[in-house]
Order: sequence, then structure tokens, then C-alpha cells
Amino acid sequence: MTADRHSPSIATNTTLLKQINYARILELLRCRAPMTRAEIARSTGLTRSTVTVITAELISQGLIRESGEIIAPPGGGRPGVGLSLNPDGAFFIGAAIEYEQLTVVQLNLAAQVVNRIQAPLIGSREPEIVLSQLVQLIGQVQQSDPTKQERSRGIGLAIQATMNLAGVVIYSPFLQWVGVDLRRYLQPHIQLPLFVDNDANAAALAEVYLGSAMHCHSLLYLLINKGIGAGIVLNNRIFRGAYGTAGEVGAILPMPTGCGDLGTFVGREALLQNYRQRGGQAGEIGDLVVHFRQDEPLARAVVSEWVQILGWGLINLANILNPERIAIGGPLAVLVPHVKEELDSMLRDCVPGNGGGGFFSDPKARFDVSVFGEDAAAIGGAVLAYQSLFQVPDLVLLAG
Repeated sequence: MTADRHSPSIATNTTLLKQINYARILELLRCRAPMTRAEIARSTGLTRSTVTVITAELISQGLIRESGEIIAPPGGGRPGVGLSLNPDGAFFIGAAIEYEQLTVVQLNLAAQVVNRIQAPLIGSREPEIVLSQLVQLIGQVQQSDPTKQERSRGIGLAIQATMNLAGVVIYSPFLQWVGVDLRRYLQPHIQLPLFVDNDANAAALAEVYLGSAMHCHSLLYLLINKGIGAGIVLNNRIFRGAYGTAGEVGAILPMPTGCGDLGTFVGREALLQNYRQRGGQAGEIGDLVVHFRQDEPLARAVVSEWVQILGWGLINLANILNPERIAIGGPLAVLVPHVKEELDSMLRDCVPGNGGGGFFSDPKARFDVSVFGEDAAAIGGAVLAYQSLFQVPDLVLLAG
């Protein structure tokens, strides 16, 4: 039997194809703008007429614009008008729930932070209290500019927690949350698409889309705060594992005979406590960094021990995952530039490359510090929403 051209399956396939072509063109312009319509057609394999129709729709939606730049084809031919993303065409809100504070940022379509607000967590850590405070902060950002609010495309939330594939908090040791369904709490108060993930996954996405790992296909991102978590990007997508909990590297054992897990030894409080118990004076990590840079023997010794344990964990993770890039973010990332040479050396010696020359035998392989500082998780939250505009939908092939 021949399917009717108006059947749901045909309509669904047409809609999906349209979404794919929109995403492909937007992604091209995100990475390579300005581009002419002819260049887009050559790069995507779409016909000129299809590209003309799609770009006209994207212009009418305010997502792209003609840049005014006339671009001549490399091999000669008729010049064309360049197209690029319209920075004010869409906005995305990112929020991070961390141990001591809430952070909300707003990105434009050019991935620039155009608004930021931060507030300490006040009072109880009960989900209703914390999420109510978060909704108020998001409202402040949205109401600060009605035009941006009208063009908002989504909200992404990053949280320090182990989460399942449905976006439910399995456990947050810092907030003491168990089984909290974030969407159920937040969606009634937020009239936009809502994306949720843990902070390390979100920060890893930010690094791939906007940071040092742009154009990389695989990334190991370590977010070190009170504990340590990892975001693993493979083929430009977060690897979540079978149940959504991949990347919980804080639970691995740091030494074969050690007591406690990796998070116990390399987290912020563990490092500061080790320093203070041995007579050091440091209120925050910044104080320890100052003492380290002043060559204080105790600070040097404590940080050296921290590097050895962190390096041991990095070596194991790099050997298992073989990433193209490694990045470290979070509050303790401020230490990394001062110990990067030592970590580089450990990775070179212990992580074999394809040619047996170590991790750095590939000139593209690099070990970096995140460029986003303390806002990595919040910016990552915004990228959870941002990427939905550029990501080709997953295809599910059904037999029969």
C-alpha cells in the first residue's frame, strides 16, 4: 500500500528534515560566518533554492542577517552577500546551583554573556526554598530587558549532583538532595523549554561550544570545586553512560592503598584543610595560591601532594578515554597554571599515544584551563539551551 502524502509519518519526516537543515545551516554560520548562500549550498549539499528558502525564513525569524560584506568565490564567479548569526536574534539563560551560591547568566546568539547575577544561598537547603530563590533570580534577569525576554529560547540549569537520564537528582552530597525532580519543581514557573544537567557536563559543553575545546571531537573536562566531577564529550555530545551517571570520577580510588576516594583528596575543602592542619593560614584558595607563589615551603609541599593525586587520577582517565583535549575548571583551576608543567610531564610519561610518543605526540592534544572561571557551570547551563538550536536531532530508524 502506498502511503498517503498527508499521512503523519510523511509529515513527521518532512518536519524532521526541515529541523536538520535549519540546524546544519545555523551551525555552519556559528562556526564559519560570514558565508554566502552559494557557499552554504556547497558545504551542505543542499540546492541553492532550498538554501534560499531556509535562509529567508531564518532572516524573517531574526536568527541570521545579511552582514553587508560582499564575498567573491575563491575560484571566480558571481560575488554574494555574506550571512551571519544575528547576536540579538535569540537569548539563552543559564543557571547554576552550587554549594554556597546561585549564578544566573544570559547569553546572546553570538554566545556573549550579556547579563549576570549571583546571590548566596540563603537559609534552608530544602529543594523548595533553593529553587524558589533560583526562580526569583531568573525572573530578575528576564525582566531586566523585555526585548531579550521576548527572544528567549530556553533555560538551562546546571547543578552539583548525580543525575539520571530523566534529569532527576539521584543525590547531591552538598545539598543533601535525594530523588529531586527539577523539572517538576521548575517548569510551572518557567514558560520556556527547560534543560537540566549536572555542573560538570554543562561546563564541558561550554568548553566545546565556546571555549578552548572548540572544533575538538572529544574532551575530558574536570570540574574541581568542593568535590570533583567530569564531563566527557565524545563526537561533540556528552557521554552519559547507560543510566546517566557517567563522569562521577570523584568516586574512584586515588591510590591502590589509599583511604577514601578522589574527591576526598582533591576537592577545595580537602586541600585547604590539609594546609591548615599543618599550620598554614588560608581562608580561601586564593590565599593558598598567594603563599604558593611566594614559595612558602608548606604551601609548596601541600600543593605538590595535591598535584600527585590529581595527576594519578588524570592519567587513569586519559588512558581509559584517550581524549583529544583535557580541561580543568572550577575554583581550584586557579592553581593549574602554576603546576601545569608538572601535570603535563606526568601525562606525557604515562599516557601512550598512537605512535608510542605519549599523550602529546598528537600536536592537537592539549591540556588546558577552562576559560570561564567560576561561571563555567552557569555558562554551561546556558549552552544546554543554546546547543538545541544548532544540534542536528537524533535520528531513530524504525523498521517496517
